Amino acid sequence: MNMMKKLLDFLFHRRAPWFERYFVWLLVGGAVVAMALSLAIGLQQSVWFDEAYSIMLAKRPVGDLLYLTSIDTHPPLYYLLLKGWAGLFGWGEFALRSLSVLAMGGAVVLAGLFTKRFFGIRAALMTLPFLVLAPFLLRYGFEVRMYALASLIGVAATYVLAIATGTNNKKTSWKLYLLYAVLVALGVYTLYYTALLWLVHVIWLIWLARHRKQSVVGQPWWLAYLGSVVLFLPWLPTFAAQLGNGALAPIAQQMTIENLAGVVSFLFVYQPAWQLNALASLVIVGVIAAIICLVSKAYYGVTAKQKTYFVLVLFYALLPILLIALICLAKPMYVERYLAHVIVGIVLMIGISVWAVSQKRPRLAYSLGGFLIAVMLLGIGQLAMAGNYNFQRLQVPQVAQAAQQLNCNDYIMAADPYVAIELAFYLPNCGIHFYSDTANLRGGYAPLANSTMRVDDTEKELVGKQNVKLVYYDEQKLTLPQGSEQTAESAFGPLHVASYRTP
Repeated sequence: MNMMKKLLDFLFHRRAPWFERYFVWLLVGGAVVAMALSLAIGLQQSVWFDEAYSIMLAKRPVGDLLYLTSIDTHPPLYYLLLKGWAGLFGWGEFALRSLSVLAMGGAVVLAGLFTKRFFGIRAALMTLPFLVLAPFLLRYGFEVRMYALASLIGVAATYVLAIATGTNNKKTSWKLYLLYAVLVALGVYTLYYTALLWLVHVIWLIWLARHRKQSVVGQPWWLAYLGSVVLFLPWLPTFAAQLGNGALAPIAQQMTIENLAGVVSFLFVYQPAWQLNALASLVIVGVIAAIICLVSKAYYGVTAKQKTYFVLVLFYALLPILLIALICLAKPMYVERYLAHVIVGIVLMIGISVWAVSQKRPRLAYSLGGFLIAVMLLGIGQLAMAGNYNFQRLQVPQVAQAAQQLNCNDYIMAADPYVAIELAFYLPNCGIHFYSDTANLRGGYAPLANSTMRVDDTEKELVGKQNVKLVYYDEQKLTLPQGSEQTAESAFGPLHVASYRTP
């Protein structure tokens, strides 16, 4: 411990100009490490339904893409970017995951620059390991979805807003508020849940005006929000229609005490609270206690000027969760991945707190900070094992392995549209039939609406098919022609591939 203390004292408390000279390289290097970790884990995972849906939409013409998005639950920006990205770099899994990985790396860099500007280089370097090693950030860094992009936009907007409120140059201030308005609009076009962060920004701006003894009325940032609303107006009618289209899957939960603890356990060990054993539960209790201790002492350890921005970080980290909890009083709204863009704020809060406490109580800061980093390292191991485990369906996606059992000469029969969309990524040139009792498919299944590959009577349709490969989750519930003979079956977790010969 004494050796570690001496090393950290040398690095962060004595004059060590090397890290000032090479700060940008250290920051970028940290982001590269995070990206490499995320991509290495991600490339071991099977693409699952939400990712396959993203890819299926991105392959459609822009008009179809916008229409299909309009009858689902999310905005269109990420799908459009994915379409352009894949058009340049291809539709391979490495290229598709790299868009999110780069967005996550960009979020790490901007979070580091934010910390450096408002708290100093030492604070930025002490925060960097937490940004690089946070399992939750790594997990949604490789997801072929919009969460990493939302994180990047969220931290970028927070950074720009903080600079805008601190500049005395009106021309520069207006340019920054214009950029902020664009980022707010882009955020909502990416993930509707970013609206929680923008509301948090408003709360902080009102607090800041009161803190500076200024009138809230007439502040320039009101025009920025008005500008963001104007930019969002073309999509506003579609958003209003989405609110009542019934496309959202019934996966949202109440923000209970268990789920509140789960935000911390996801961040540190990538497990929900209900999945923790006794020892892991004790570790998470220790993590929560360490965070409370660090944050409470840090609040009184920063300078008056720094406190303004520390409050912004606290709001960034905590208020979106509180807002979700309040909304959940009326309607369940919590899904862990929908808060992915808030995790950067929580990590900043922790890293900056460690730095602030280290100014006066280095032993306490290094002990608690080291404990939190150690838990994150264990969490990365857990993430590598869990991969993209679906906590709503309680499944480990293994579609890639199942697809290897199939070829285009088979009569591939998916038990439902969910399975058909998952298989489509791995078998893009094969005809994948699927069962559905209706052609009017909505929400995430809408890309298959009115498809000629839909089968509504398997007992009739499968007659005379010699190489039927039936793909289904859990149990086989389809009615096959009388006299059908099962010749083989393989299981990949809950996903089954069964071979049939039909009369």
